[in-house]
Amino acid sequence: MRCPVCGSTRLAWDELTGYLVCQDCGAVISQLIEEERPALPRPPWRPIRRRPEPVVPPASRPLEEDVEEAAAKAVRRGKVIEVVGRAVRLRPPMKEKVEGLEGLLEMMSGFPDLKSRTERVRKALALYAALRAMGLSRSRATELASRATGASPRSIAKVRERHQRSLDMYEVAVAEALRQKRLSPPMLAEKLKAGLGPSVHS
Repeated sequence: MRCPVCGSTRLAWDELTGYLVCQDCGAVISQLIEEERPALPRPPWRPIRRRPEPVVPPASRPLEEDVEEAAAKAVRRGKVIEVVGRAVRLRPPMKEKVEGLEGLLEMMSGFPDLKSRTERVRKALALYAALRAMGLSRSRATELASRATGASPRSIAKVRERHQRSLDMYEVAVAEALRQKRLSPPMLAEKLKAGLGPSVHS
């Protein structure tokens, strides 16, 4: 999916307004689609009938995949606003209020590739980096960060695949800050490492 104004692929949902927005030029994609979509008259003697789409059970795959697929179909049909609003309403709440990450999130401001993620994914990445600095493996840190914040493991994996250099540099910066005691390890990270953190179904 590309921005029709500047051609950028860096699009993101604005959770406050429920609009699809280009992160490079700031264009509101949903408004452009609604304004530029030509009205196609339907001949009364030849009504268009669409087969109902199958409903995928919500537990069968991550929500991000469902939203991404729904968004692609919505753009083709010019129904972005309706689908985005539905996706925002269905989005599960954060598992619990994740505290103690302010310093880690502030450090993330120097990494645009990471800072541009949603709040949920930013908190997951901050917690992931802290757990990595505390000696956990990538897979274990991903699992625990996902469990605590509600972000899907796939979201964290995508950031690692597409922006590995930025994430590696951020991990090093977090590890150095914790080593020099410029930051204290988040209490939640210590609980998760000790196996006392929240579970997915809590």
